[in-house]
Amino acid sequence: MDRLIVDGYNIIFAWPELVALKDVKLEDARELLLAMLADYAAMTRQSVTVVFDSHRRPDAAASEQLVNGIRVIYSGRKASADHVIERLLFEARTGDEVTIATSDALQRDLALGRQFKTVSALTLKSQVDAVLTRRNQQMNDRRAQSDIARRLEDRLDPKTRERLEQLRRGELPK
Repeated sequence: MDRLIVDGYNIIFAWPELVALKDVKLEDARELLLAMLADYAAMTRQSVTVVFDSHRRPDAAASEQLVNGIRVIYSGRKASADHVIERLLFEARTGDEVTIATSDALQRDLALGRQFKTVSALTLKSQVDAVLTRRNQQMNDRRAQSDIARRLEDRLDPKTRERLEQLRRGELPK
């Protein structure tokens, strides 16, 4: 299974819409990132883990939770997100398809050293945007198909449709 490990704050500080949101309320930026990645994971069938720093808060405990199918890890006060990501990389098996999303050069070098893929924060944004745009287009196409299927003529049996067509042409029904 493909796995994507995301350096949460690295992404938040790189994506323009999240930067603007974090300036108002950081929690909202985290929630929007998780919502976007949950949709992305559902469309790509990737297992996504997002790691957030919390080592600068003296009262922060390490924690892990599942949010909309996304594994979310808070590093806690004793470790940084970088340390957690490093641990996740070293726990991964060599045959695993792992991609790390960060613009942190050290983290990317570590991943490449283990022969895992890396993407920058902006590359991940492009990938997520493309997948979500495709999903939205598919939804619009389905909605249009559904609207077409709701027409009365589409719900009539073939015999009734033929009789109505004969009436339209001025032919007497048999």
